[in-house]
Amino acid sequence: SEPVTFGRLLQVVHPEDRERMKQLVQQMFEHGGGEYENEYRIRRPDGSTRWIAGYGSAELDERGKPAFARGVSRDITERKIAEEESRESEARFRTVADAAPVLIWMSGPDKLCTFFNKGWLDFTGRKLEQELGNGWTEGVHADDFAHCVDIYKNSFDARQSFTMEYRLRRNDGEYRWVLDSGTPRFASDGAFLGYIGSCIDITERKRTEEQFRLVLDAVPNAMIMVDSAGIINFASASTATVFGYSLSELIGSNIETLIPERFRDRHGGYRKGFHSQPSSRAMGTGRDLFGRRKDGSEFPVEVGLNPIRTEQGLFVLASVIDITARKQAELEHLRQNMELARVGRVAVMGELAASLAHEVNNPIGAMVANASAGQRLITAGKVEIGELNDLLTDIAADGRRAGEIVQGIRNMVRKGKVRRSLTEINDTIRDLLRIVHAEAVERDVTVTAEVDSDGCRVLADRVQLLQVFLNLTLNAFEAMSAMRPDARRLVIHVGSNGNGEIVVSVRDSGPGFPGGMVERLFEPFFSTKAEGTGMGLAISRSIIEAHGGTLSGENCDNGGACFTVRLLRQKRTNETRLGSVLGGHAESKQNLNIRSPSSCELEAWKHRRRAKAVVLGMRLRSHGVPSAKMAH
Repeated sequence: SEPVTFGRLLQVVHPEDRERMKQLVQQMFEHGGGEYENEYRIRRPDGSTRWIAGYGSAELDERGKPAFARGVSRDITERKIAEEESRESEARFRTVADAAPVLIWMSGPDKLCTFFNKGWLDFTGRKLEQELGNGWTEGVHADDFAHCVDIYKNSFDARQSFTMEYRLRRNDGEYRWVLDSGTPRFASDGAFLGYIGSCIDITERKRTEEQFRLVLDAVPNAMIMVDSAGIINFASASTATVFGYSLSELIGSNIETLIPERFRDRHGGYRKGFHSQPSSRAMGTGRDLFGRRKDGSEFPVEVGLNPIRTEQGLFVLASVIDITARKQAELEHLRQNMELARVGRVAVMGELAASLAHEVNNPIGAMVANASAGQRLITAGKVEIGELNDLLTDIAADGRRAGEIVQGIRNMVRKGKVRRSLTEINDTIRDLLRIVHAEAVERDVTVTAEVDSDGCRVLADRVQLLQVFLNLTLNAFEAMSAMRPDARRLVIHVGSNGNGEIVVSVRDSGPGFPGGMVERLFEPFFSTKAEGTGMGLAISRSIIEAHGGTLSGENCDNGGACFTVRLLRQKRTNETRLGSVLGGHAESKQNLNIRSPSSCELEAWKHRRRAKAVVLGMRLRSHGVPSAKMAH
């Protein structure tokens, strides 16, 4: 390197830095050498300015006196520009932070706070030196201190954002509720720099929430507030009583915790539908709603929904009423009405007995009259064989007529002799569909028959089986009369199980049976309809049991009622012949559906149905079976 005089060096040094540099070198020579560092600016020939970092030392001669200086220089212009920009950025940040209407703080990677804005210092009435580090925690309420510090430290260690509420002492000594939100800071290279956070005073909001809570706690209903994600944010004291959970267990849990498992898969869709069109309304109109307690038990409820719009988004306030007592009262009222109806039917049976006596008295009176006449003829000695034969013929005819009256009544209350033959169930179902076709169309009922064409053969009285299926079908039509037309569906399924039985189920989409009534469906004179005789299902079960089968009824999980007939399956003796009779179907199941006919077809069906009803009624009476129009 070429030696340079100090004077020549000073010529390129920026005028504002020359004196400082001259004093530094002079001091180094006066004190007998030593090392030095210096940052200064130079002027380049093109007029530009560059920052230089100089590192050097004074070299001594043989007498120990400074002889010359040796050193290196490095261009640090880019670093200086970055530092200047950083200082300007920090100055702007502090200016903005001091003007912000919130309390702002910053901390370093060591968890110690390094900055508080003017808003924070004005709020607490303390100096910056007092708040730095962990000094700010001195203003936190004693009851909130541990919770506050735990959240801060745990979030800091996990490098996660946090939000917490705590009370902070204001400059007048009053503790105010604040909402503190913190976010981690990272350098461009990913290095963790600490946290920045802000606080807002939420004291008034907390007071309003407390008043709101007191109002809702005074309501006897269970009051629950849920956010858009289905998370419970608030629950009244009554909610804990109704559902059996503590409030701490409820807050933060999903609302589906309080819904029976069989309904949970649909609840998400209902919730989304409400949020898409929020309005105050009752939940589940037309459906029976149930709640689920902590012990797993279910109970009927009514639910009212109200949208609540807040700064945090849309919430739903649900009012839940336990209507168990009301349902029990309604059931008791229904039972009382049915008991009154039963008493009325017993009275009707008394009238029927009186009518029977009247009807039987007529042929008996005629028999007595004819017999008396014959006795008088014999006593008078005027007996003629022809006239006596006429009297005896009349007596026999009147006797048979009286017997038919008595036998008809007996057949209504007990089984007559069953005439059985090998019967194909699928043929019986086809006949059933033909009979009820017009009725189904008139009632807007969609009927689907799923018939297994393989081996559905029983030993039975075909007319009586048809009577049972007709009774179950017409009962289902009447049960669905209160439903929407597009919701009226009847499915008749014929199949077999592994126990050698043929199973026929008749399932409707109606409201089902009231709770506690299923076990009484087959009791004589018991009916769920005011105009019903209560004999239809009792007679239907007696017919099926006479065939060695069973008839049962139950409510379906998804709504509606289902009646199931089980009969002993008869094995086929000639598969090929029977297959040809059935039309040679290769499939094991046939779907027989009722479609909507034209108006002309409907009138034709009505005429044919009336004609078939007359013939069917005659056939049923000839077999000693009451008419097919029965009720449960």
